[in-house]
Amino acid sequence: MIHDLPTFAALRDRMKFLQARQRVLAQNVANADTPRYRPQDIRQLGIDPASRGADQTRRAGPGGVSAAGITLAATDPAHLRAGGASGVETERGASYETRPSGNAVDLENEMLKVSQNQIDFQTAANIYQRGLATLKMALGRRA
Repeated sequence: MIHDLPTFAALRDRMKFLQARQRVLAQNVANADTPRYRPQDIRQLGIDPASRGADQTRRAGPGGVSAAGITLAATDPAHLRAGGASGVETERGASYETRPSGNAVDLENEMLKVSQNQIDFQTAANIYQRGLATLKMALGRRA
């Protein structure tokens, strides 16, 4: 019924993803003092603005040709080639400090992720509620 509408289905999926990510981030915060614990995170490709640059890097073909058809020119022999020709891939957000106990949870970073996740969930929930109110109004019911 309402879940068959693409907008509502996408919002429902987004909110489910954000709930799952909240659980993972909460585990990171809870294990901030656990020896040898590595923080975990889940990302939904194509939605997270921070992952867009990494997505473009992964889509780059041999010789540095990206999905947009742009070729990077190497003007110096010391330059690295794009597209995996040199075997070097950059990964954003993967650097973290490890304490002597082996724990790599940065509480400040985790709390920023939790806060952004909460904002994203609230935004999706508000859009969902407004969409329901619009449908009710279109059907002649009070919103």
